Amino acid sequence: MSSGKRVATMVIGMIVMIGGFFGGFMQFFWMDNMNVGTILFFVMVVPMMSFLIGAGIMIFGMKDSIGAGGFGIFGMMGSRTRSAPKEKSYIHEPPRFCSECGATLSSEEIEWVGPLSVKCPYCGATHATEKREV
Repeated sequence: MSSGKRVATMVIGMIVMIGGFFGGFMQFFWMDNMNVGTILFFVMVVPMMSFLIGAGIMIFGMKDSIGAGGFGIFGMMGSRTRSAPKEKSYIHEPPRFCSECGATLSSEEIEWVGPLSVKCPYCGATHATEKREV
């Protein structure tokens, strides 16, 4: 559902809630025959039913954004507040073994000769680093 439709359903839900709330009280004041049943109906039942119907309309309008992590008034902006996918991070590590002499390479003994290349301390061969995702 588009953002405009979500806003429209929110507005319609609010109109139903407010209209039913004040409408119930207005009907109470316009009644000629007042007894306990009519007082309770127009003061409690009509506003409560309009609240439930209005809330149902509002939740129906937000049903797409509820599952996407947004709810309440911020559910209207669910498509705009979603975070971008995270970037992958990589590190470059020296190889474990020298391909020329077969020596074991450790990070303490190697010499970095460039941003992505290392030199074997035993034979002096240069090796490219290995890219690994973090």
